[in-house]
Amino acid sequence: MAVARHGTLIGAAGELGLSQPGVTRSIKELESRLGVQLLVRSGAGVRFTTYGNTLLRYARTVITEINRAEHEIAAMKAQSHASLNIGVSLLSATVPVYEALRRFRLRFPQARVNVHEGMPGQIIDGLRNGDFDLCLAFVAQTDPIAEFRLIALQHWPQTLAVAKGDPLAKAVNLNQLSEAQWLCSHTRESWQPFWQQLAGEQQVLEPAQVNICTSWGLYSALAQDANTVSIWPDFLLRARPGQEELVPLNIQTQLPDITFGFMLRKDQVLTPVCEYFIDCMGQELKASALEPSSKVQFPVR
Repeated sequence: MAVARHGTLIGAAGELGLSQPGVTRSIKELESRLGVQLLVRSGAGVRFTTYGNTLLRYARTVITEINRAEHEIAAMKAQSHASLNIGVSLLSATVPVYEALRRFRLRFPQARVNVHEGMPGQIIDGLRNGDFDLCLAFVAQTDPIAEFRLIALQHWPQTLAVAKGDPLAKAVNLNQLSEAQWLCSHTRESWQPFWQQLAGEQQVLEPAQVNICTSWGLYSALAQDANTVSIWPDFLLRARPGQEELVPLNIQTQLPDITFGFMLRKDQVLTPVCEYFIDCMGQELKASALEPSSKVQFPVR
């Protein structure tokens, strides 16, 4: 390779840190081993014979593969020190996060993965403080997340539901629900913007009793109480086992969509580890039976 780059034995010897006789001896030994002449020497330098050019072509391939192997090994070594810190909302347990982590592990088996589940306020604080690289959450259009960047993966419509057999099941407008207990799984701060968007230009009374519950198991139980209106991502109301005890309301108003995706700090530069996990989550959502909304209105930041 050095002889090909320089065209002379002296130049090759200088690159390799050897004497010219040492280079000549090595070439002679190789020619003797192969039983063919590799170089033709002249006063202008050296040129490769047909045999020499064949050997040179394979030598270049070998060097290229060695370089690729070195880069791959270096990447594997870097992976052993990689880490992924994820904050997940309680509702995220309803989507294929486990499957995404399993897919991620196939690519980064040595990476340290830390998953922390928490209430919305805890997740936001952890992201703001730098405790999490990413937060996986359901975000309503009305949620106050302007300080963060959102990578949206899917959007779903939301649905109001009541217990089967409840008189409220016959309601067709929001005024008929004003005296009911409302149940919301988001933050208290997000309720007012949600209601304003839900009511729109309608002259309707805001419910007096609005309860916030971020415990998903408890939310499901409370939603089955009498005189209770609960808010659900549409796919979850249809797919969750045991939800046959709830019936969706046919209200003459449209609820804002809810978005599932990753939240991160706006100034954050994504590492290859984070980028790959985001891709894994997207792939698993596509492979799942969860159907996204046909209308995407949420602004992706």
